[in-house]
Amino acid sequence: MSTLSEAERTRFSDALERVGGDEEMFIELAEIVAEDAPGMLRELEEQLRSDQLAEVAQTAHALKGLLSTFHTGPPVAQLQPFIDEARQGHTDIVAMMFHDLVPSLRHFIGQVQQLNDRS
Repeated sequence: MSTLSEAERTRFSDALERVGGDEEMFIELAEIVAEDAPGMLRELEEQLRSDQLAEVAQTAHALKGLLSTFHTGPPVAQLQPFIDEARQGHTDIVAMMFHDLVPSLRHFIGQVQQLNDRS
């Protein structure tokens, strides 16, 4: 019996392929995202406020890894230039990029979280 709706299977078809079509594993990974990703976004905000760009780069890299199971295009792909700018110490650019990225990241994380809301 399938645990995902047809719409979810379509929306996350590439992600399902990455886990070999294992819907149970996919849901378990979604649970991890639902649990960890919102806190990572808050952590990034705090690190930016404290001008801790090395930590911003590390946290953003971890977030990218966490989310890349589900999607490799925008907004996940947009984390790499953000990470690069943080590593280069460009505070103003990083702050602007984060401001632009947060809404789409929150939306995407919300889509993944909805996979758990039914279970």
